[in-house]
Amino acid sequence: MADRRSFFVVKDLNSSMAYDVGNFPEAYDITAPPVGTDMAGHDTFLLGPKVVLLDSFIVDLLNVDTSAQTFKLKLILNLDWVDDGTIEPETKAKRNLRKTSRAESFMDGESSLDLNRASSGSHMDYYKTGKYIPRRQYIEDPLSTTWNPEVVLVNAIADGDPIEAASKMHSVQMLQGRPVISRKVLYQPECRCEFTYANFPFDETDLVIKFSSNKWSAEQLSFVWSDRLVNFGKNASLRKTRSKSMLKQGVDVNAIGGLGQSEFEIIQVRVETVEKDVNSMQRYDNTEGAFSEAHLIIRVRRDPYSYLLRVGFVSELLMVLEVMSFLTDRGELSDRFSISGTIFLAMVSLYGPMADALPKVSVVTRVDKWHLGNFALLFASNIENLIFFMLRDVINERLLLYFELLLASIYLYLVVKNLLWFIQPLSKRDEWSVAIDLFEENLESLKEKMTGSETRAAKLRPWATSDSKRQESIARLRAVLKTASTLKKMAGKEKSGRNDNHPNRCASSKRSHEVTYN
Repeated sequence: MADRRSFFVVKDLNSSMAYDVGNFPEAYDITAPPVGTDMAGHDTFLLGPKVVLLDSFIVDLLNVDTSAQTFKLKLILNLDWVDDGTIEPETKAKRNLRKTSRAESFMDGESSLDLNRASSGSHMDYYKTGKYIPRRQYIEDPLSTTWNPEVVLVNAIADGDPIEAASKMHSVQMLQGRPVISRKVLYQPECRCEFTYANFPFDETDLVIKFSSNKWSAEQLSFVWSDRLVNFGKNASLRKTRSKSMLKQGVDVNAIGGLGQSEFEIIQVRVETVEKDVNSMQRYDNTEGAFSEAHLIIRVRRDPYSYLLRVGFVSELLMVLEVMSFLTDRGELSDRFSISGTIFLAMVSLYGPMADALPKVSVVTRVDKWHLGNFALLFASNIENLIFFMLRDVINERLLLYFELLLASIYLYLVVKNLLWFIQPLSKRDEWSVAIDLFEENLESLKEKMTGSETRAAKLRPWATSDSKRQESIARLRAVLKTASTLKKMAGKEKSGRNDNHPNRCASSKRSHEVTYN
């Protein structure tokens, strides 16, 4: 299964790389002029805007502050573009197989074309390695002598500059056989974005990082995201194993989070490109006033189980405990109010810290609705206690008892219904489906065990039946033998009695006595 999954990943990656190369000219052009720092070598009227290919990898999601509506993360941004006029094929000497230095292979004013002509003669002292390197005049300081997109983070409020110690500002890479200028930059910014709290604590939020260029307009520069990240956003509906493996290609495993690991879990990464209008630029002639923006959107989901265990579970126990006020003596109103008042104060103490943790926004969250429903039920319970205390001497005692039991049942039903509505978003989470699958598996195994025991009992039943019949036969035989022995004894006694009454036996016995006396 793992091999098949890796096969899909490699196949998707190869197709994405082939699609990315399609954004650039097909082949390397050695005669192309350099783009230049002022973009003079790129005709936007004929060639269109300069295409910059973006790709990113999220190293870690450091902090999400819902109260300040900010987040901090660490990510690697990779930028690729084409500038054939600043690079050339790499050549090496055949004799010592070392990289040809510009002092040995070129004279002043000599180019790689001259080297190619020299190497095509009878003495082949050099050969091409298949790689590309910057030209001599751009090697020492490529950042200030070549064109670059001047990327900035639009919504960063702190640490928006790249970390130069962990960045590779300029290099020549091969992308499906096509040489491109590549820049790999490490950012650790703190950004601000809009949070949604309506479904707290089951809320999901899009953390957006906005990349743009303040130097080049949308007519001069166009950001294009790698097809690899575009596919991540599209494949959100795939199977869990495959979508998770694809997510981990763009996000580090330690940054994804999950159950019991962090407050927020990364569930999806998607990208988009837009053009941002700047109204202040429209006042100038021949200026469109729009800049190209690339958005990296990280969708995170809160882990609600900490709140459910620490606040939700305790609150629900207190709501169930309120049933005791229905069963307390109606004549003791103070006892009923003491139970309800204590529970009400405990609910307020649980609700207060949770409300302070959220920003002061005019949004009624899901947990607010749940708590308000519980407070309404507690208030209704206190009203019921007061009404039944006032009616205790007016209505029959048994009738009041029946009504109070009915109201207690209705109260419990509403409490459970309110709870089920509150936790309903859990049914859409992955762990809910896993728990359902585990329950079904355990149920099936239990059924199999019960079916197996019934089958074994059915197999043993004929043996049990034959044993019982054998025992009955033995008991009957013993009864017959006992009856036969009893009849035999009775027959022996009757025979001995007949022999005693016979005359010959009496005469012989008399003679024997006489012989004995004589």
